[in-house]
Amino acid sequence: MRPSSTVLVIAAIFLASGCSGEPTPLASGPTSSHQLIAPPTVVNSLTVRGVEDGRTVLLSDGTRIRIAGLATPEECWAKAATAFAKAFLLDKPVKVDAGDPAVVDDVPLWLDDGTEYALLAVSQGILRGDSPHDPAFVEAEVAATSAGLGLWGDPCRGQAKPPTNTPPPAATVPSPVPAPTAAPVFGCAIDYRVTYRWNVGYNADVTITNTGNRPISGWTLHWTFTRGQIVTDMWNATSKQSGAEVSATNVSYTASIPVGGKQTIGYTGSTRDYNNPTPTGFSLNDHSCPVR
Repeated sequence: MRPSSTVLVIAAIFLASGCSGEPTPLASGPTSSHQLIAPPTVVNSLTVRGVEDGRTVLLSDGTRIRIAGLATPEECWAKAATAFAKAFLLDKPVKVDAGDPAVVDDVPLWLDDGTEYALLAVSQGILRGDSPHDPAFVEAEVAATSAGLGLWGDPCRGQAKPPTNTPPPAATVPSPVPAPTAAPVFGCAIDYRVTYRWNVGYNADVTITNTGNRPISGWTLHWTFTRGQIVTDMWNATSKQSGAEVSATNVSYTASIPVGGKQTIGYTGSTRDYNNPTPTGFSLNDHSCPVR
């Protein structure tokens, strides 16, 4: 079945845009003509007991299935796809096509309210669709691409791997006398954006911009939560948290930030309530960074 109005409302508040960190509703996904098709009459009602990745789950009857309609998770967005699957599926009742229990690949799966999970994930940019002849999946992927949702936004832009930022080659001065070297200046700025939100948690992107005059090679970003938030997962960096204090240290492919360049990290967080203000006290390598 296509996404129900209930799940689309959840997904709408799950996503947000802009740099302010304030959630804003997102487009409602596939058009209403695709939202009222009932799932098969004969289904098995089970519970998801484990999530392996964005499209592979373990059911309560011990069956490991790959959900039909979803392409292989992109490397750049794989962790976010797994976090999305956990939020919507883990320990939740689901319905699967009765079919042959020996078949574990390409199994249709619906949420308990009848929403087709594969179409929901594609409409939010979590995974590419694997149903090129189904107009609803084609429409959902086009809409997610146009809106820059999930893997179609920063830093992936639909690519299988995150872009590699390399410093530009040093300019040469056509003179035997070396040009004066400017004093090194460290500068940084932060763009913070909540991308998904649900009643007990959210996903957010933190983009670092190098505003100094020297490339940054290796970094640790610090910030402070003000409402008891907790980081439960992070990608493009390695996280540590002590109380309200959080640190995010680069991984190998995000270590370099050229002059004027950017690196984006993402994380999944949990909240005590619906009040989820932007963190404060951002600093990079112990240099304060303003939030833009």
